[in-house]
Amino acid sequence: MTHVTINGNRMWYDVKGSGPHVLQIGGAGFAHLNFSRVTDEMAKHFTVIDTDQIGNGYSDKPERKYTIDSWADEIAELLDSIGVERTHVHSSSTGGMIAIRLASKYPETVDRLILGATAAKFDFMCKAQFEVRKALARAYGVDGEPLAYDLATIALSAEYLDSPAGGEQMVKEVARLLGEMTTVENWCSACEAMTEADLRDDLPKIKAPTLVVCGELDNNTPLVQAPSGAGMRYIAEHVPNARLEVIAGAGHTTLLETPERMVELTVEFLTQN
Repeated sequence: MTHVTINGNRMWYDVKGSGPHVLQIGGAGFAHLNFSRVTDEMAKHFTVIDTDQIGNGYSDKPERKYTIDSWADEIAELLDSIGVERTHVHSSSTGGMIAIRLASKYPETVDRLILGATAAKFDFMCKAQFEVRKALARAYGVDGEPLAYDLATIALSAEYLDSPAGGEQMVKEVARLLGEMTTVENWCSACEAMTEADLRDDLPKIKAPTLVVCGELDNNTPLVQAPSGAGMRYIAEHVPNARLEVIAGAGHTTLLETPERMVELTVEFLTQN
C-alpha cells in the first residue's frame, strides 16, 4: 500500500490508468470502496487517484475531532505531496462535502467537479438519521447488523434491495466493509463532521464546471431538503456553472446501483470541450 504522511498520520492513495487526473473522494465508512464498481472503467480514460481521508479506510485512524475543512486541507496536501497541481474531482456522499470545500478553498486545484449523493447542509431529518447511526454503532459496533440494516435501507432503493444483489447478503456485506474501513469512534466523529458542516457559503465560490448527480430515490442525501438544509437541487442552483442530473429509480448509492450510467455521465462530463 502507498501512503504519504500528513500531520503525522499516514494517508493512503492509489493511482491507476492514464490521461488527465481524476481524484476520487469517497464517503464515511466505505472510503475508496464507494468507487469499486467504476474505477477500472474510469482508468481506461483517466489517471485515477483513489484515496481515503484520514480516519477512514486504509489511512491512519487517530481518535480526534474530524471536520470537513481539515479533510479538505489534507486532500490538498496529498495532491501537493504526489505532485498533482490540478485534477478533476469525482466525489460521493461525505466525499462530496469535502470536494465542495476543496473546490471553494483551493480553486486552482480543481479542474472539473462531480458532486454525487451529497449535501451542503443537513436539515433536522437528516441530522436525526445520523444520531440513530451513531447510537447503533456504539451499541452494536460498526460491523453489527443493526447499523448495516439501517444503512442498507436508507441508502439503497427498495427495488435494488429486492434484487438478487440485495437482501440479506447485502446487509452482511455492508457490515463487513464497515468493520474493515472504520471504527466506532471514527464513524461517530465522521457523522458529527457532516452534521456540523454548513457549506452554503462555499457554493458561489466554486469556479470549476460542476455536475451534481442525485438518485431520484435518495433518502440519505435527498434532492430537496427542508428549509434548514441544503440538498442536491440547492447545490446545483447555487454553484455558478453547475448542472443537475437525477438518475431515475436509484437511491443514495448510484455508484453501486447504476455504475454504467455513472461512468457514462462522468466520462462525458469530464471530456467535453
